[in-house]
Amino acid sequence: MVPLYILGLLQRFGPQHGYQIKKLIAEQLSDFTQIKLPTIYYHLEKMEADGLLSAAREKPGGRPEKTIYTITDKGIMAFKDMIAGLIEFEYRPVFPSDGVFFFSDYIEKAEILSHLTAYMDKLKTAISNIKKHREETMEFVPDEDRAMVNIIFSHHERHFQAELDWAGESFHRLNS
Repeated sequence: MVPLYILGLLQRFGPQHGYQIKKLIAEQLSDFTQIKLPTIYYHLEKMEADGLLSAAREKPGGRPEKTIYTITDKGIMAFKDMIAGLIEFEYRPVFPSDGVFFFSDYIEKAEILSHLTAYMDKLKTAISNIKKHREETMEFVPDEDRAMVNIIFSHHERHFQAELDWAGESFHRLNS
């Protein structure tokens, strides 16, 4: 998914250096993806080697050299192929925490309840952050893009809310 986001951002915002791409990811995509800076640079180098990006080294003034990445025609085609591959919607969540419940005879119920409480707090914070980011983002979204942006925010908010509902039900079942 990292190459998809990098190629898409370069296509949308034009040539960027690695740190600018990281900022765009943080500002534009952080609600639904977690991409770390070292991962970005790894993929930039790989995509450059694969011909999906071209790179120009610049040394502005007395500042350190920066590599500016531009999407190539091959990169545009790869991006289109990636998007086409994602259009077949599929939902197959994996919940590692289910192992805790499966093997709950090896852990104290109080510890599970404590972790569920902390998890619910994190989920509430995440939902609040998504709502806040939606409000902030919508101020800058062109009218023609508002429906798509709302779809993304709604998708994530609903998943977090469903997980919060599940965690609350689980807490009450274990606590009764």
